[in-house]
Amino acid sequence: MKFYIALLSLLLPNFSYALDGITLLTSAENLPQKAIKYAAPLQKEINDSLDIGDSLSRGRLILLSTDNKSYRATIQLETSMTVTAEGPHLDLVDWKHCTSQWHSMTEAKDGEYTLPDFDNINVDCFPRVSDEELKAEVLRAGGEQWLSILDGEGWPEGYRPVDISLSTVRIKIEEKTGSNWRVLSLINMSVPMGC
Repeated sequence: MKFYIALLSLLLPNFSYALDGITLLTSAENLPQKAIKYAAPLQKEINDSLDIGDSLSRGRLILLSTDNKSYRATIQLETSMTVTAEGPHLDLVDWKHCTSQWHSMTEAKDGEYTLPDFDNINVDCFPRVSDEELKAEVLRAGGEQWLSILDGEGWPEGYRPVDISLSTVRIKIEEKTGSNWRVLSLINMSVPMGC
């Protein structure tokens, strides 16, 4: 029995995680600042969503680690189209997007990164959409009611209740292994649109 306990004590350190956890702090401009935490073992892909009014623009990313490995973090923004109805909105997040390039985040101090100001990231690449394509997607995603809203029912003449806005923030965390970088986790953070 003592042999198995000794063997187990030797093997336990080998089961440590690359990162002990990740913390995202929302922008300090939006008080109260919220902490979004993910504990080890981290999933390869994490899908989550921000609450209405929360922003990660100029927020912080904290990598919790007890090892001396090298990590890096990059960020990517994605925009989607939404149709608004003075409150309710139909977000077309499963359709066309503008996706930015990956942008490196600078490590402010050990394991702590400042997220960029999202206004400084170019997301002006939304593809051209014909009226027919837009109507077909609105009908598929929201039905006849949303098609009527899109066509101007209840709106001043010539107004189109369509907007393109931020829908997803992606944060990729990588670990250096030899001379290569290996993805530890990809966080896909949905952003409330049209609010």
